[in-house]
Amino acid sequence: MNHKLSKTLTILLFLVSVVLMVTGAGFVVMYIWEGIIVRIGEPDQSLIFWYLPILFIGLFVFVLGITLSIHTFNKLKNDFTTKHT
Repeated sequence: MNHKLSKTLTILLFLVSVVLMVTGAGFVVMYIWEGIIVRIGEPDQSLIFWYLPILFIGLFVFVLGITLSIHTFNKLKNDFTTKHT
């Protein structure tokens, strides 16, 4: 594969990982806001339980984004050091 294309794809994957992290954090914030804060004082607190899939999806996507960003950052760093040494 062409080195320039490989670097472009790696940078694109890094941007995708940032989008995944922001999306996952958004899901977690949405659960905290809609599932907990808005429901304070209401007699029916069941949405804290029923909105748990939103929390778990958010956590999974956030961790996936972190993992992908670490991997792509290390690949970019290794490509940079091997090219300039």
